[in-house]
Amino acid sequence: MPVQLTTALRVVGTSLFALAVLGGILAAYVTGYQFIHTEKHYLSFGLYGAILGLHLLIQSLFAFLEHRRMRRAGRPLKLPSPRRGSVALCIAAYQEDPDYLRKCLRSAQRIAFPELKVVMVVDGNRQEDAYMLDIFHEVLGGTEQAGFFVWRSNFHEAGEGETEASLQEGMDRVRDVVRASTFSCIMQKWGGKREVMYTAFKALGDSVDYIQVCDSDTVLDPACTIEMLRVLEEDPQVGGVGGDVQPPGKGMAVEDDQVQAAQIRATEAWSVHQCNISREQ
Repeated sequence: MPVQLTTALRVVGTSLFALAVLGGILAAYVTGYQFIHTEKHYLSFGLYGAILGLHLLIQSLFAFLEHRRMRRAGRPLKLPSPRRGSVALCIAAYQEDPDYLRKCLRSAQRIAFPELKVVMVVDGNRQEDAYMLDIFHEVLGGTEQAGFFVWRSNFHEAGEGETEASLQEGMDRVRDVVRASTFSCIMQKWGGKREVMYTAFKALGDSVDYIQVCDSDTVLDPACTIEMLRVLEEDPQVGGVGGDVQPPGKGMAVEDDQVQAAQIRATEAWSVHQCNISREQ
């Protein structure tokens, strides 16, 4: 069944259900029919209350079913179509807070998508940037599936002491590490976020069908990849999808003396917490 027809039927069905509930509540309120009541009507239970209770029960049931469907973090989810496109998650890292980076990598490890490739590119190759590679080894390393490379250059600027031959050798090594590893980390000469993304995209090439990107302080939902991929594969007209971005600690109460700090934190989170997925051309 076409996607547009399915959506239209859902809209019509939901609208008719809402009208039926509204009509039933209005009729029950006007008639005032009561099933049981005390002698002086201090307490009573009638048709109006029964319809409201039934409506609440139905809402709770469908909310529970939808929540269970979207939050199956413990086992792999089925792809929306038999096509089963391959996906690479590219993480851009620059002088990241160690705790944020660990949370990001652990959340990437929990993503419920088969054979997801994770590529972290660190914008910087100095000694003070090495802790990010250490965290990568701590969370995702230690297996044959993990690989890394510390590059003196990047794709647009040669590092100190690089020759044309060694620069080309470094480019080939970056590509080989990224394509051969399930989890890979590339440390390269500083060049900004665009240079980091360029390295990931260039190294991946056409080896995957889709590329997902996020920053290194993003905590990813286990179902994020498959839910965004669902939208892409249902409609070939869609070229890219963005996730539901939420600041950390959303909905949590803060004390008066923490309000300013919380506002600054939320503003920073809104500007850097991104998670998107797009087709590889």
